[in-house]
Amino acid sequence: MTTIATKIALSVLGAAGISLLSWTPARAVIFVEPIVTTVNKDIFKMREPRTLGPNILPGQRIEYGVPDRANNLINGTGNNIGSFVFDLKTLFYTNADSNPSFDNEPVEWGDVDGDGKIGFSSIPGLEDIFTNVTVKGNLITYSGGVIPDGETFYNFFSTKPDLTPGGGIIPAIPADQEDKDGPIRVGASYTAIPESTNVLGVLVFGALGVAFKLKRSLHC
Repeated sequence: MTTIATKIALSVLGAAGISLLSWTPARAVIFVEPIVTTVNKDIFKMREPRTLGPNILPGQRIEYGVPDRANNLINGTGNNIGSFVFDLKTLFYTNADSNPSFDNEPVEWGDVDGDGKIGFSSIPGLEDIFTNVTVKGNLITYSGGVIPDGETFYNFFSTKPDLTPGGGIIPAIPADQEDKDGPIRVGASYTAIPESTNVLGVLVFGALGVAFKLKRSLHC
């Protein structure tokens, strides 16, 4: 009986030893968090805002790298922006000499600023434009707000650990290089909502049409 118990114990220990030897540490996850807020006046002091031009249409997907050179943006699309959708892509970057080292680490949306929420600002003086932020897999959607055509707003992406070019892990980008984007790819698109005056016009003309039809029916 003792021999059988001993054999079982040794088998269990042997299996555990094999599993421990074959176990490899889980890869680190890089957290990414965007914010969409009112104008960042501190950034205004350093550089002029960039413009989202009329060539960017509702639903059109634009891809760029983050963390980027954060800037205020002018909504010059000709549309009132009613929501943003950001699609997060896997990081394709390897730097064995960095601390910590990186080798195409997985990325996901996360709470980088430590406020217990994803996608909302914790920067004093910046007010969130959208009230709803939903995360579903690699998609994060902002809704419940509006950025009127011609208005300036602030869009910033932060990461944990900091992957801003020149931040210690990612090498600095040469000053003469126009593209200041980081290594994480994000696909962005927006939806447009009609201007309030247009909506009012539609409602007014619709009401007049109903009244006209009703008047005609009463005289028949």
